[in-house]
Amino acid sequence: MHSETPDTDPAPAAAPRARRRPTHRKGRATLTRTGVGRAALEFLGDHEAAELTMRSLANELGVSPRALYNYVEDRRDLITVAAEVFEARWQPPALDADEWRDSLRRYLRDLRAHYRRHPGMTTLALSENITMARDPAMLRNVDGLIGFFTEVGLPLRDAYPACMEAIRLVVGFVELQDRAYDRPPPDLDPADLEQVPPPWLRSGSGDELPHLLRASQELAAESPDALFEFALDVLTEGLAARTR
Repeated sequence: MHSETPDTDPAPAAAPRARRRPTHRKGRATLTRTGVGRAALEFLGDHEAAELTMRSLANELGVSPRALYNYVEDRRDLITVAAEVFEARWQPPALDADEWRDSLRRYLRDLRAHYRRHPGMTTLALSENITMARDPAMLRNVDGLIGFFTEVGLPLRDAYPACMEAIRLVVGFVELQDRAYDRPPPDLDPADLEQVPPPWLRSGSGDELPHLLRASQELAAESPDALFEFALDVLTEGLAARTR
């Protein structure tokens, strides 16, 4: 007789270890999806939106365009990641409902400074049909601002549009007012920025446009900062009226 070896299941093979990408190669940090988005955002801080392509960013990073496709699908995906990095970077000051006017002003000034660091980010995202409120940090900021307005005394039906209007005020001001000062287009005469009203509102006779004529005779140009403070006056006083 011979002994039989009992049937047993073979020991399970060890699961293959996930291959980790090296953090550095040849002394230089390797790419990541977030890192590519961060690089795209920095690129937009120095160039016009139309200049951002997979090839131009690859040249900036010193890699081949094919290397970027390991992390983003295409230019639209690249802009999506850049928008997420942009949103996550903003860490707003705390809001205080007891001193809500001053607190809201500080909050919106800080938001304006954030958008000015990357002009055109919003219009670029809109042109690519990319939602600008994707990152959890941005969603929490929006939620917190709505909550702040309810603490101030606005019902939710007013607090939500008040939040949206405050953000639109900042974004619109940066895109339409600050951008011309921060990054003047090549064909803009700097003297045009010092005219009130601007040259494109100066056509026509005084009989046809009496108020514009009077403004051109009596008003002097104000700095973007002064104009932004005026916009904040309008917003805060309007909100105060709603709370009453």
